[in-house]
Amino acid sequence: MIVKWGFICRSVQNYMEYLSMHWHQEDVHLWKNEPGYVSTEYTFASPHFNSAANVNELLDRAVALKAVFDGAMMLASLPDGRFIPFDLEAIVDLTTQKRHDHHGEGNVLVEPFDNRLHPLIQSEKIIHERYGPEDMIRQARFDPIAKGLLRHLGHNGPDFRSLYSLLDWMETEGWTEEQVSAVSGQKAKAVKSFTATANNETVLGPMARHGNKGWTAPSKPMPLIDAQRLILPAARSFLKTRALEFQSTGIWPKYVKPPKYSKSKERPKS
Repeated sequence: MIVKWGFICRSVQNYMEYLSMHWHQEDVHLWKNEPGYVSTEYTFASPHFNSAANVNELLDRAVALKAVFDGAMMLASLPDGRFIPFDLEAIVDLTTQKRHDHHGEGNVLVEPFDNRLHPLIQSEKIIHERYGPEDMIRQARFDPIAKGLLRHLGHNGPDFRSLYSLLDWMETEGWTEEQVSAVSGQKAKAVKSFTATANNETVLGPMARHGNKGWTAPSKPMPLIDAQRLILPAARSFLKTRALEFQSTGIWPKYVKPPKYSKSKERPKS
């Protein structure tokens, strides 16, 4: 499909050269504008930009989709890789190559994908064996859980607060502390160490998930790098598990919590 609009972006990261040469994804297009290692200019484009009625709508859609892209790149950079998001600079009309400045930050809350755009793939081909960032973005188009998780991570970055949000997504969909910790080969108590650190203002100050609640600080706070090594691989595995189940059943998994019963009420017999 022809793409009408793109955004100029710049990066000096070595992986961008490789990424631009091997990137193949129908929802996000990425290429280098000039050959050679001296050039640092790339174009970030998408067919989902085509329907924008004005510059504001275009910027909003781009910012929301870029957040999904950034989240996918952060999960794909595991275990210790560090993806550094680039800025969206001038808008480029891809039919004329004319560039236009834009103002404002864009609204990340808008829908990243144009739902009127016919999918270019069959739904059963959501992911491939490698499960790279291209697969995650494709999944986000069909799976609202993946879209929300990736956009949140991409917009906020992997700090304690956003990592805790990723844990919320996983637990709400039925994952246990044992499942989360097992992905990185740790014991379940690692999750408790993470939450105790993330919640404590005494330890993290303005980076904490809560304000001062008078809670006792954990004796061994978890460093951010260890928190990332715990939560990010689990989030990637969580999304891949959802995609694999969809490819098997044709239905996105939906965890339904069992009803709560008070001690005074008898549980229904099975």
